[in-house]
Amino acid sequence: MPSETQTNHGLVGTFFDDVINNHRADLAPDLLSETVVDHNMIVLTEPEGPGAAEEGLRMLFTAFPDLHADVHQIVDGGECVAVRFELSGTNTGDYRYLPAPTGRRATWEAIGIFRVADGKIAEIWGAADRMGMLTQLGLLPDIG
Repeated sequence: MPSETQTNHGLVGTFFDDVINNHRADLAPDLLSETVVDHNMIVLTEPEGPGAAEEGLRMLFTAFPDLHADVHQIVDGGECVAVRFELSGTNTGDYRYLPAPTGRRATWEAIGIFRVADGKIAEIWGAADRMGMLTQLGLLPDIG
């Protein structure tokens, strides 16, 4: 039987591999708690309410149809798993708060902490280089 750390590590890895990189928002209910909270709206960028996580993922995949996450490091902490990753994609669809698709490609780094409870991701905290992403998309000036 795998330890809690191995199970949680695997669950978060599966989220990145199967949901993010294969654009399978429909798999989210298998991996995310029905009441998952993305405290900083870094990973899911979701709206509020039931089914919000799945809808947030669909919004992200619409905005960046070639979205890909490269996981650089996973640190197991039992109930919580920390992930350092890099997202990349071309903005060809609508994305929240952006005026219009830019057609530009961006790559940005992020860090997420995923709390697992009852075999599903229950909470996410994170930080991402949104300023770098918006600069690469041409929506902010490059200030060096």
